[in-house]
Amino acid sequence: MVGWSTQGVHVGKFLVTVGCAALVGMAAGCSSSTTVVDHPTGSSSGAVAHVGDTLDLQSQSGKHFSMTLTQIVDRAHGTNGATAPSGKRFVAVKFKVTNTSNQSVSAQGNTDATVVGSNSKTFLPDQQTLKECAGDTTQFHLAPGNSTNTCIAFVMRKSVNVAVVQFYPAAGSAKAYGQWLVP
Repeated sequence: MVGWSTQGVHVGKFLVTVGCAALVGMAAGCSSSTTVVDHPTGSSSGAVAHVGDTLDLQSQSGKHFSMTLTQIVDRAHGTNGATAPSGKRFVAVKFKVTNTSNQSVSAQGNTDATVVGSNSKTFLPDQQTLKECAGDTTQFHLAPGNSTNTCIAFVMRKSVNVAVVQFYPAAGSAKAYGQWLVP
């Protein structure tokens, strides 16, 4: 049942993304109560986040935390001899998360993260364990002031590059989501 629950969250995020994209083409814009956070902490208003930048985000209940996209390992390796399907590759997306609120913060990267490819398609996390993610977790629960590293696995076509990394707190139920451009 857990698999269906996770798939349902991903399908919901995908449908919201596709719906907004379709509406943008038909109207002047897509009105939504969800906003993108893509300006690094402490940057000028024109700067856009990239790998290495930190974004200030909030949980659905308003708890603040910061996320740094620390690394993208393109051509990651599966554990126990696992290989990507023909014509595809593993990609590891690594974050550092710090709880900046005065309450505990929890998240599940396998329902909160997405990658947008150079083909404008959204890629959802894969349940694959990767060598590059050893010691990191996809799920975390942080006490105030604590930090952790999290690593999310993706499977992408070899011909598609990572263009954007997104993090949707509370599986897209929060008021804002983080976005980093690659490179």
